[in-house]
Amino acid sequence: MFKIPVMKKAQEPTLSTPIQRLRKFVQWAQLHGYCKSEFDFERQCSLSPKYISNNYHTGKGNIGTEMLSRITDAFPQLNLTWLCTGKGGMTFHTDESINEDYKQAYEGAMLQVEALNRLLKKLDAR
Repeated sequence: MFKIPVMKKAQEPTLSTPIQRLRKFVQWAQLHGYCKSEFDFERQCSLSPKYISNNYHTGKGNIGTEMLSRITDAFPQLNLTWLCTGKGGMTFHTDESINEDYKQAYEGAMLQVEALNRLLKKLDAR
């Protein structure tokens, strides 16, 4: 009898240390346009260049309180409980992100209004 191999779902790597979770947040921040790279993130937080990479590769994994303070000052949407313990959500939904959502919705609606106005003018011209 021939067995068909079962494809296992790829598991997300365990984020067991704060530095691993910080890297995950940096990826999220890049995706959402808050920073361009890990280096840019470190610059915005006043961390030394390669701070994240060095701590990640040495296996240190912990982040000092001074660095945590700098990171949360620069990125208030980061959930510090998640960063330190892995519990809860990675980010808080900030007023700024809500305003950005509304701004994008408003701009989209205004484009539709303009398109409808152009159509009405064409119909009136006939």
